[in-house]
Amino acid sequence: MFANTLGGHYIPVTWLSFGLDYVLWGMRPAGYHATSVVLHTVNAILFYFVARRLLHAAVQADWRSVTLGAAVAALLFSLHPLRVESVAWATERRDVLMGFWAFLCMLAYLRAVERGGAGALHRGWQWTAVGLFGLALLSKSAVIGLPVVLLLLDVYPLRRSAAGTGTSGERTLFRLAIEKAPFVALAAAVAVVTLMVGAGHRLMTSLETLGVLERLAISAYALAFYLWKTIAPWPLSPLYTLFHPVLPWSLMYVGPAVFVVLVTLAALLGYRRWPAGLIAWASYLVLLAPVVGVLHNGAQIAADRYTYLSCAPWAILGGSGVAWCRHAALRRKLSPPVWTVVIGAAALVLVAFAGLTIRQVAVWHDSVSLWTHAASVEPASDIPIFYLGWALTNAGRFDEARAHFERALRRVPDHQPDLKAQLDLHLGIVEQQAGRPVAAERYFREALVQDPTHAVALIRLGTILLQQGRVTEAEAAWARAVEAEARWNRYQFWELGQAIEQVPIARASARGHLALALGALLQRYEELEYAEEQYRLATALLPGNADAWNNLGVGYALRGSMKEALDAFLRALQVKPGDPQACQNARRAASELGASPQELEGCRGRSG
Repeated sequence: MFANTLGGHYIPVTWLSFGLDYVLWGMRPAGYHATSVVLHTVNAILFYFVARRLLHAAVQADWRSVTLGAAVAALLFSLHPLRVESVAWATERRDVLMGFWAFLCMLAYLRAVERGGAGALHRGWQWTAVGLFGLALLSKSAVIGLPVVLLLLDVYPLRRSAAGTGTSGERTLFRLAIEKAPFVALAAAVAVVTLMVGAGHRLMTSLETLGVLERLAISAYALAFYLWKTIAPWPLSPLYTLFHPVLPWSLMYVGPAVFVVLVTLAALLGYRRWPAGLIAWASYLVLLAPVVGVLHNGAQIAADRYTYLSCAPWAILGGSGVAWCRHAALRRKLSPPVWTVVIGAAALVLVAFAGLTIRQVAVWHDSVSLWTHAASVEPASDIPIFYLGWALTNAGRFDEARAHFERALRRVPDHQPDLKAQLDLHLGIVEQQAGRPVAAERYFREALVQDPTHAVALIRLGTILLQQGRVTEAEAAWARAVEAEARWNRYQFWELGQAIEQVPIARASARGHLALALGALLQRYEELEYAEEQYRLATALLPGNADAWNNLGVGYALRGSMKEALDAFLRALQVKPGDPQACQNARRAASELGASPQELEGCRGRSG
């Protein structure tokens, strides 16, 4: 798990939590959901203690007022509908686990401040906080901005930078920043790993697709969007589609950008009168920075899950308002009727959030309900259409799925052949799973009329032809798929691998050559583990093929298994003595292993 980057994520602590779930529950989904709910519940309790300590430092009210404010903050955080995606979606375990370690880290840091002397941190609690921050990073790297948040809290409400003004104050702030060096070192290391993994899995949107100005525009949009959804959290969706092209000067993006600038200026100008406002806004910006759009990936412009930590400052701000009002009412600075209105409004908001959360949980009941809701929220987006069609198909509701895709196909304009091809492909898959091969073949061929190099359409067409006993035509379709000039991905590789497995044993030669071609394709896209599997299949089916053995050797070598690589190259030379490529590869492998490359059997007298 610590050496795995499945799906382009480096989250070993999250994988470990899933491993523990598997030990406890096997593959029963209820157990995984229960773990996430328990973690979120614990997070609500931890957040209560974080909020109580911060409010005690900020509001300086009586203890009961602070306790009530912290309770309201914890309920605002935990009952908010924006939390549903992180808790109800089992795969987003990384959010609740990241929150668990992050809140523990903050509690340890606050304890280090309390136990420290002369403005310094208590060493034991400081390093405890650093370790907990490392666990949060290894749960989800989006928590990378937490050290900056700790520095902001030093300024207010902890007031650790208040030792002096002018040059003295600057030195104090600099000392506080240096104090965060261990946190920053961990964050920098994880940032490098995350960027390398993202680049290796081609997750990041290219600069050609989204330029710098476009990224800034969608970042400003996301900042305004999350703040609005915090205040008015309905409707929510599992996908908020980023529509291309992004036009930075359109009202859709200019409005949020102006809003963000104005709020930032207001927070800066009002710092002396209301420091909590600037600290909350700055913390919000810092925690959202990794996910707002500068490092964009995916099809979304925003996502509810990104708010799990970033909107926590607003919950504390709400709780501080309740604490201040209660304290002011006790000191007769606020009339009893006003305090009654305030506590009544807070209760009403909490009840409303709880009701909306219950409603949003129902949206996540199953895939059909989820994507039906998403399609209703964003009817102009094509993505929920595809997911809803898939969900209906997987549920065995084939006629509904077909009608759904046909409606979508009718509304696609002629100048979008790629989208037409995708819908035809999905219609073919629906018919294929419904057991109607003739109709499926028709749709696959219609998809290929729109896009003759569509790899999945070719693969599926071959599978349908094979089911009808037309083996030669099936092999020809798969060969075209391998040669197609397409950007392959894991799903396409899996599709072709599954198709090759269905070739009859009597056609071992054809199956072996397809496996060899698929292995070369996988190797080209650096899917080395899967390439090696196909090469092994090819050598088993074509033991007398030197290219198959040589390619298997290359696959082993690329994965660092030089002993196995040399054995494969020698098998290639046994099949085809003197083969130049196998000779050259065998000599290099032998040299790597410290053997004498001149005396290789099958290469004597040859230059290689």
